Amino acid sequence: MSFNYDSEAKKIAPIFDLIIAAIEKFPPDGWTPQNISHTIKFNQEMKEDILNPPTQFRTAASLKITKNNILNMFQESTGKHVEYFWEQVEKNGLSDEVVRTNPIDKILKKGKIANAAEYELAIACRKQGKLDDKQLASLNEYIEKFEQKKKGQKE
Repeated sequence: MSFNYDSEAKKIAPIFDLIIAAIEKFPPDGWTPQNISHTIKFNQEMKEDILNPPTQFRTAASLKITKNNILNMFQESTGKHVEYFWEQVEKNGLSDEVVRTNPIDKILKKGKIANAAEYELAIACRKQGKLDDKQLASLNEYIEKFEQKKKGQKE
């Protein structure tokens, strides 16, 4: 089956509307009205760009990169906006186009926290209480090791 940029872009384009709706309905904690309006404008522009790109960007690789970039926030953070977004993905039949990954599973699988973003995610996940005892114990260990590593770098 040959790749058709326009049909693939039309499958991804509604994701931008769901992002906008999630941010408008449940702004992330600490976001200012300027953060919200900037994010909405950015996603509107990205939707237009993906539907009408310059010729050199009409590729499968370009679509994949764009999709990964726009979903980053919803794969790696928590909050009402994230849950609402994924509910809407399911409700709108976009689950085949957008697959939710669990970054905590990645941390547990590799056995360490690699950076500040993973650390913040681990702290947030620990507070949610959605892990079993074994996962929580492992995550606590990785958090402690990461904190010790950072503390050692500051000294």
